[in-house]
Amino acid sequence: MHVVKDLVPDMSNFYDQYKSIKPWLQRNEANADGKETLQSIEDRRKLDGMYECILCACCSAACPSYWWNSEEYLGPAVLQQVTLHNVSHSAVS
Repeated sequence: MHVVKDLVPDMSNFYDQYKSIKPWLQRNEANADGKETLQSIEDRRKLDGMYECILCACCSAACPSYWWNSEEYLGPAVLQQVTLHNVSHSAVS
């Protein structure tokens, strides 16, 4: 992460990488009745422990792999969000 000034990092690459994984739920088709898709308790339990990340990028800033290859390597925070997305996506598909 590039430093803009003391204690102010440039987070644009981090957020561009986050946006590149499309971290929102996507349905292949809408419900036939037009209603929202409700999440079961079992599907919600699959997501427990994955929503604690607040995307502060501290883990990415402390990761040597991200320091040396931040243009290619997404970093731990974004990879954790990919996991969250994949689990939640499988729950609604």
